[in-house]
Amino acid sequence: MTSNKFQNLKINSAVLTSRFVIDLKQNLLEKEIQQPKMKIYSRKSIWPQSPEIKKPQNIEEKFEKLVKIDNYLSTPSNQLAFITLGKLLYIILKKVFILFYKICYAVGWAIVFILRLAYFLFLAIIRPIKKIFYKLQPMIDKIFKYISQGYQAKQTTAISMFVRLPCLFQKLAMTGKKLIAEERDCFIIDTPRNDKHPIGYLKPTLVFAGILLVIILPVKAFTYYKVIDLVKGRVLGASQSAMGNLVLAGQSAADFNFDQAGQGFESAGNNFLSAQNELEEINGLLFSLASVLPDKNIRLAAASKDILKAGESSANAGQNLSLAMASFFNDKENNVNSILKNLSFYGHNAIINLTELTNALDRINSEIIPENYQKQFILLKQKIGEINRGLKEFISLADSLNNFLGASADKRYLLVFQNNSELRASGGFIGSFALIDFSKGKIKNLEVPGGGSYDTEAGFLKKIKAPEPLSLVNSCWHFWDANWWPDWPTSARKLAWFYENSDGSTVDGVLSFTSTVMEKLLKITGPIDLKDKYGLVFDADNFWLETQKLAEQKPDVTKEPKKIIGDLMDKIIQELPKRLSKDNIALLFNLMEESLADKNILFYFTDKDQEAKVDDFGWSGSIKNTDGDYLNVINTNIAGGKSDRKIKQNIIHKTKIQLDGSIVDELIIRRVHEAINREPFSGVRNVNWIRVYVPLGSELIEVSGFKPVDKIFFEKDIAGMNDDPDVLAGEGQARTDELTGTKIYNEFGKTVFANWSQLDPGETIEINIKYKLPFKLTDQKQVLNQKFTDQLIAKAGAILNPEQKNLYSYSLLVQKQPGMNSSTIESELELNNCFESIWKYPASLNQNQNSWLINEDLNQDKIMAIIVEEK
Repeated sequence: MTSNKFQNLKINSAVLTSRFVIDLKQNLLEKEIQQPKMKIYSRKSIWPQSPEIKKPQNIEEKFEKLVKIDNYLSTPSNQLAFITLGKLLYIILKKVFILFYKICYAVGWAIVFILRLAYFLFLAIIRPIKKIFYKLQPMIDKIFKYISQGYQAKQTTAISMFVRLPCLFQKLAMTGKKLIAEERDCFIIDTPRNDKHPIGYLKPTLVFAGILLVIILPVKAFTYYKVIDLVKGRVLGASQSAMGNLVLAGQSAADFNFDQAGQGFESAGNNFLSAQNELEEINGLLFSLASVLPDKNIRLAAASKDILKAGESSANAGQNLSLAMASFFNDKENNVNSILKNLSFYGHNAIINLTELTNALDRINSEIIPENYQKQFILLKQKIGEINRGLKEFISLADSLNNFLGASADKRYLLVFQNNSELRASGGFIGSFALIDFSKGKIKNLEVPGGGSYDTEAGFLKKIKAPEPLSLVNSCWHFWDANWWPDWPTSARKLAWFYENSDGSTVDGVLSFTSTVMEKLLKITGPIDLKDKYGLVFDADNFWLETQKLAEQKPDVTKEPKKIIGDLMDKIIQELPKRLSKDNIALLFNLMEESLADKNILFYFTDKDQEAKVDDFGWSGSIKNTDGDYLNVINTNIAGGKSDRKIKQNIIHKTKIQLDGSIVDELIIRRVHEAINREPFSGVRNVNWIRVYVPLGSELIEVSGFKPVDKIFFEKDIAGMNDDPDVLAGEGQARTDELTGTKIYNEFGKTVFANWSQLDPGETIEINIKYKLPFKLTDQKQVLNQKFTDQLIAKAGAILNPEQKNLYSYSLLVQKQPGMNSSTIESELELNNCFESIWKYPASLNQNQNSWLINEDLNQDKIMAIIVEEK
């Protein structure tokens, strides 16, 4: 990924896309050719019960069948693009003309003949009548004149007409014969058509075609409407089944159940492809016309080709996801390199298919989807996008695993086991550790000191002064207390330094996991039998208590109390490949994702590229930077036993915007000790050094609820001890609030308030800290920078504020402490009456015009933001 994002935040910025799908396919095929040892499995050989999918007709075959050009590309001259294009246009125009001619001949000729016959009969009748009327006009005028005369004049006129009556009839007969002769001549063309001039042929043809369009088009339109209505029914029926399958497949892929996701995508593809044959017979022009009609159902039918393309892509994605998942089970030698290559190959193919599916879905207007499926369709588009981004991350991780597992060069890592029942800043007290070597994708060596972290003491000859709070137990600093900072890269580097200076070797990285991970892993693998060494079978329920008992054994019982962790890890490594199946591998992926998100698993690499990738994924456990409000509450158990296993913590953060735009935060930390007094390991006093990280430059207003430890319990410094430069740069520069004893200093670009709390079993305490932020709301205008929060706010501001009004933003980033799994966060924002909220993030934020309020588990980093305008 190319832009920053917040650690563990479930929103990813845009990633680079491929130039063309065909280029990606060619690149993948080239890679496959270059790696001949990779095993590619047949879909049928893996899951024969999966439904057969109709293979889509090849595009070239369809085109050749349409235009019949089997041999037209045979000569070299025809390879020129413009010649090929010209011939294609000629063939298409010819086909269109033939089709039009057949329509005219089959339907139009009879209708036009009847209309022309009626037209000429009408003229034959009307024209003689009209001319007779003109000839008799003088006589008619005389009749009307006669009617208007007096009686005497009428008598005279009547006698005169009676005398002339025979002559009149004779004249009328002659006139009739003359008119008939003239009407016969009207059918004779005065000027014969000039057939030698092109217009002589073109004019009657165009007139004839125009008449055909006017007369025939309404008739054919009604026929087409019936065809589209039939297609609508077929497509709609297929869509209703496929929509549900696609949504379920997307959810399965989100849960890393790629086997079930593959089956779901294939089922959806089969649903869509069921109407393929009918749609192939329909003229493409028909779909273009239907797409502009106002009827939603007709427009849905017009989109059927995009829907079928989505079905084809989803079926292919299902196949490739299933084959990718099969990589884990079909390699009998359990060759990690071979597994990763197959996983990468089929995973990249699935990414291409999902990209095609996304494009096809984007071309379908959600408004034409039936109302009862619109929400499902919109959700589907979101899910497919998330799945595609998540799969890209997953495959990217798989690609980088080759380097991690020593494919090109051997790797050595320091693996530390952090007991989060005794919390430390980066996860927990380090009682045990291991040295693990990878070579060519396999574990070459796993070394776990029997005495745990304390085995490093003999080789460490330096005298380093411990951070002041640690002098409660030891004024000298050692390896097992080196995870002092909440910023994991800083703690990891210090752990590696202590190990290397304790007669240890250099390492390529430091990996960490907590006891919570082991408990969840045992739920997946099932019980681990260690009766031969310890007389116990370990499972998720008894793991913590039994390992704690063994690890705390006195020297007179065993000289290797920490060896249990190494033996258990070694046994799990042996058993895990045997116990993995299609049913539980999704659970393993979910465990990894969840543990990385809640920081129970942490990575640090000395290789800058690997570390940058881990940080992009949000797995580095680093302290994040933001220009907005920030909060990170860090607990460090010092001489408080394993009491953190029974501690429940509620963090309440209240923000008030003052009339002048300044911001005042009030923090309440409520801690409850739920253990019973003298309960094994946890029923003791919780002695806790609390550090609260807030925006740099924040001013402490008031504080209450802390309970400092008496100075008599602290060890004094030994002569000749040296200060650690990292400690000296941070808390070494602290000043102390005289009234409360609270330490105030700057570290990792934040201001820190630090003090002690002490909590006995059954008790509850509240710590209150009130402070003023170093900026005002009115200072937080929409300023572009590279941080995810500011990018997000800037984009929202650009949409909401096209007229560039004065808009202001407030955001809060709350980071979770690694290993702390029993904390909640309540956040309340109170605006004054001068501002009104117009945008919020996330959309689920419970917010009105003047405030927001949330109450959630602090199981990963949280980000909240709003944009306000002045009333």
